[in-house]
Amino acid sequence: MNITSDRVTVNTSAEKIFNFLNDYNNYEKLMPEQVVKWQSDERSGRFTIKDLTELGLRIEHAVPNDYVLLHSDGKVPFDFTLKFVLMKVEASVTEVYCEFDGKMSSMIAMMAKRPLTTLVNHMV
Repeated sequence: MNITSDRVTVNTSAEKIFNFLNDYNNYEKLMPEQVVKWQSDERSGRFTIKDLTELGLRIEHAVPNDYVLLHSDGKVPFDFTLKFVLMKVEASVTEVYCEFDGKMSSMIAMMAKRPLTTLVNHMV
């Protein structure tokens, strides 16, 4: 299942946004309040979605001022990636969006589509 978030224009340089996204510790600030039990270091971390499941993510690949790719890590219900894409509009204006790509059964996809769409839009 593929989900692309809304595109958001941020009045900050692509470099500054990239540096923020390239440190996994900062992702806690992007998460909704349902995320609890946060543990992280610069490259990876784990968290629990309240009353649902524990998830792990790690930064797998990053291209400065272009994108940051995160991959599911550890024991997770399904394999997935999150890719934050940065597009420079002006020196201090950047358009950002997130792409979710998950490998899951059609039944899980049907139940997860709405909450995952909400999550990627919230993070952006």
